[in-house]
Amino acid sequence: MDEPISPYSRFVVDGFDADALLGVVRDTRFEQRLLSAGHFRACVQRLVFPEFSLDSGAYTLPIFASGSFGQGMIALALAVTCAQPMWANGRWIAAGQVMVFAEDSELNVRPSPGGWQWAVLLIPREVLQREAAARLGRELRLPRAGWCSRPAAPRDARNLREGVFKVLQEAADWEGLVSPEQLTAQASLLLGVFIDAVAAADGGPERRGLSSCTERRRDAIVRQAEEYLRTQLESVYDSRALSATLGVGERQLERLFRDVYGHGPCHWHQMARLNLARSALLHARGSVGVTEIATRFGFAHLGRFSVMYRDVFGESPRETLRA
Repeated sequence: MDEPISPYSRFVVDGFDADALLGVVRDTRFEQRLLSAGHFRACVQRLVFPEFSLDSGAYTLPIFASGSFGQGMIALALAVTCAQPMWANGRWIAAGQVMVFAEDSELNVRPSPGGWQWAVLLIPREVLQREAAARLGRELRLPRAGWCSRPAAPRDARNLREGVFKVLQEAADWEGLVSPEQLTAQASLLLGVFIDAVAAADGGPERRGLSSCTERRRDAIVRQAEEYLRTQLESVYDSRALSATLGVGERQLERLFRDVYGHGPCHWHQMARLNLARSALLHARGSVGVTEIATRFGFAHLGRFSVMYRDVFGESPRETLRA
C-alpha cells in the first residue's frame, strides 16, 4: 500500500521581507519590492505534485516582482483575485486571464492597490501537451520563446479561479497527509481548469508579450530609467539628470512610471532606497546601526528617514533592527 504524503505547505510573512519572498515560486527567485505604505502581510501556499507544482500568494499591499522561470518549464500564471487589471510586462492583464511563459521567460508584475492573490503553475512542456492531448484530443498552442496572453471569456476565467481556490482550500484541509489517490484527483482537477482556460482562446489571435511598438518603447524607457536610478540610490533624486540621460521629457517619464508602478520616478527612487534599507536592517545582526544604514542609502536626515520608514513599513528602523 502506498504511504500517505504531504504535498502542501503554507507560510505567512507578517511585515515586508524581500528575502523571505524570494522563492515564492518553486525553483525561481523573484525579487520583490513594496510599493505602498501600510502593514504588509502575505500568505504563500505551495502544492507539489509528481509532475508539476502550484504556487499561490495572497498579499495585502501591492508589490513589484521581477524574475525568470526556469528552463524546460512552462509557467501558467494569473491573478486569481485583483481589484483592477494588473500590469505585467508592459500590458494590463485582467483577473483570471492566463499568461503563458515559455522556458526561461521573464515576468515583471505589479498589481493594482488592494489585496490580491496570484497563482503560478510550473510544468514541463511535454507533460502539459500530453495532458492536453488526452483531454482535448490536440496539443495547445504554446509560445516557443517569450510569453503570450489571450483574452479570457468570463466563464473560463471564473472556472479557472474557482478551480484554483477549490484545490488550495482542500489541500489546506488535508492536515498534512494525503493518499496518492487524493493527490491524483487534485492534480487532474487543477490541470483540467488550466488546460481548458488556455485552450478556450488559443485558436484565436495570439497577443505576444510587448508586441506593439508603443509597448516595446514604454518598456525600454522604463528599464533604462530603472538602470540609471539604481546607480543613484546613494544620491538625492534628480529629475533633470534622469531626463537628460534618457533623452526623454520629465512629464513623459512621469506618465510612463505611473503606468507601470502607479507612481512617478521620484517615488520609485525613494521606495527603492527604503526597501534596500529595510533589507539591510533585517540582516544587520548587530554589526551596524540605523544611522550607518540610513547614510549608506542617501538619507542624510535621520529623523526624516525614520518618519518615512515608519509610514511605509509600519514600524521604526530601530524596531526592525531589533527584530
